[in-house]
Amino acid sequence: MKHTLRNQAQRAGIALAAVAAFSALGTGTSQAASFASAAVTLDRFGNLECTLRETGLPPGGTVRYDCTATDVGALTQCFLRNKAVGNSKLMVFHDVSASEVHNYEVKSNGSIRTAIVTQIPESEANALLCTAPAELKVSAVRWCNASIVDLTNNIVGASEPVLFVQLIANASGSVPSCDTLATLPGLPPGE
Repeated sequence: MKHTLRNQAQRAGIALAAVAAFSALGTGTSQAASFASAAVTLDRFGNLECTLRETGLPPGGTVRYDCTATDVGALTQCFLRNKAVGNSKLMVFHDVSASEVHNYEVKSNGSIRTAIVTQIPESEANALLCTAPAELKVSAVRWCNASIVDLTNNIVGASEPVLFVQLIANASGSVPSCDTLATLPGLPPGE
């Protein structure tokens, strides 16, 4: 009889230890979404590139991301054989986002790793007209207050106040500062 009671007590102790271990394991795997790494840079064409790795997400779910900037100034000019011909024109855009908001499926380990590119906005209706064979090119671009945002969890992964690149060295004109771009009237992109 003593032997049976001792075995039952031992089994009950093991069962309680197992329950405690499983409950601790269950609470330990629940973590909040956060960016393990994120960067906002320009690619070699002057486009905004947002790279990210986010963890702590529920596996199998989806997350919406946007690679955005508050203001963009793009200096355009006509070029013939890499030589500037004619005047330059500044194109200003506000609240620029990727052409579409991106939805990504969360991997089974609760993470997402990706890169999103937001292209330099264009406005065909307001563009310079170049006489053939000259071509219209963006010679310099400034992105202001650029960031990568997890729209699902309302988290900013990374941000850069100013990103600038001179794409063509022998172009004329300049792109104003972000403070000035914010005060200039903007063009509707894509029109």
